[in-house]
Amino acid sequence: MATKKPPGDETIKGLPAFNSRAEDSFIGRSKVSASDIHRAAEVAPEVSQGAWRERVFTPRAVMSREDVKQGLLSSLRVTLQSASHPRKAMEALKAAWLPLARQALEQAGGDGIDTWLLALFSPPGRPPKQPLFFELADSLLRMRTARDLAHFEEEALKTVELVDAALATAPVKLSFKQMERQLEGKLEVDELLGVRAGADDDLTHRLQEIGATMGQLRDQIRSMPGKQPDGMYANFVRLKAELKVLDSELKRRSGTLVPKTSL
Repeated sequence: MATKKPPGDETIKGLPAFNSRAEDSFIGRSKVSASDIHRAAEVAPEVSQGAWRERVFTPRAVMSREDVKQGLLSSLRVTLQSASHPRKAMEALKAAWLPLARQALEQAGGDGIDTWLLALFSPPGRPPKQPLFFELADSLLRMRTARDLAHFEEEALKTVELVDAALATAPVKLSFKQMERQLEGKLEVDELLGVRAGADDDLTHRLQEIGATMGQLRDQIRSMPGKQPDGMYANFVRLKAELKVLDSELKRRSGTLVPKTSL
């Protein structure tokens, strides 16, 4: 029997920001360039190698603990030189910090994302063994809601120390198990972190934005009878996965998630 393959992986490039209001946006699409990291023989730990392996599992060079810390600190210093408000500071900082946060999670995230996704899709879930994903998301949210730049800098430095400590103490590599099982590898680590770290109004706005985009894609697919719009279909499925996460996270926060019951 032939191995089942996913649809074409022409996933959307340059998606709209997580929130169209630039000062509220956290999720970005920036990647670490070759000049930003010291290439090493070791590559990022691809724990899961199932049939739906996609962008989430693309190997990248691993950054050292010191490189991650210095990258966080140097980009913070640059941002604070011109920032006028905490939200604008976060918007300026996100492009540099997201790839570094992803590095930290992949090296020391352990079961964090697994635990969160289980809580969303098979509530009530279970407590995490490695809390970095949750602690980092909460820390980033505190930065986003800081009352002034001094408070923003204070919270940012705490975030840097949180990441550094996690990478210093026998880090446990991130599991992609539930990312693949629940989402078929459609969403990346930093995208999921952005959802968990987003404010309620940010999540609601993105949910509405996705709904409109999916409607447009659905109409385009239906208008192409007899054709195989694999790339367009892949875009639709990816957005559907993001919508699933956003909707479940908002329900979790509001206490309206329904626990699964055994039959």
